Amino acid sequence: MEIFITLSKFIQVFFIGLFGLIMGSFISLVSHRLVSKEAMLLARSKCVHCNSKLKIRSLVPIFSWIIQRGKCLNCSKKISIRYPLIEFFCALGFLLTYIALDYKIDLKFMFYLAIFVTMFIMVVVDLEHYFIPDILQFILVFIVTLLTIHNGGLNSIYDGLKPALAFVAFGFAIWIFFYYSAGIDGIGIDDFKFFLIAGFMLSLNNFILFMFLSGIIGALFGAVWQKLKKDETFPFAPAICLSAYLCLLIGKPVIY
Repeated sequence: MEIFITLSKFIQVFFIGLFGLIMGSFISLVSHRLVSKEAMLLARSKCVHCNSKLKIRSLVPIFSWIIQRGKCLNCSKKISIRYPLIEFFCALGFLLTYIALDYKIDLKFMFYLAIFVTMFIMVVVDLEHYFIPDILQFILVFIVTLLTIHNGGLNSIYDGLKPALAFVAFGFAIWIFFYYSAGIDGIGIDDFKFFLIAGFMLSLNNFILFMFLSGIIGALFGAVWQKLKKDETFPFAPAICLSAYLCLLIGKPVIY
């Protein structure tokens, strides 16, 4: 019996990882087209250099990039490593979520994956273009609201308002810290919007953990980014999105 249970979990891990790779490819596409203003779903994927439409053999997550040695089959120009990296980390995130939720595939698991994908797109866009699209913030609010109702019903929505304001106040404190310690705007208006959503999602149960993680991750990431990019400003979405999702996975349960 244990063999069948182990085999069942192995199959689940395989398909969740595969689904993560596919969604990673989706994240690559959406994060690019949100900025380029191209058709989101109807237009076929194409090479960013020669605009040739990609064939199926060029669309297999990670493996196509490896087999093609990181080059376009049509023009032979380099394909950014962003694509396999996004696909890999998306699959990894899906698997870690599956493990953190005690190997259960249910509605809660699907909500968490939707939150992860939305945040991942935020991170990619912020890393490459220094902003978080408002549409992603709206989508995240919608998903979090559904999760909140799923956890505690309609009345639980009101319980998330005070934590949301507390998280915004924390964001303002971070801005003051970076401004007066380093003379830079550590966070922008898009980050403040995210703090509002994070507070609504996590509640005060995870305020201290979120504050600690976002501060530490933000400081470390900012230092590395400024050293490598030679840029006084740095995207803050990677720190706050990662911190929020970690709090969702390993923090105190949100009780409404």
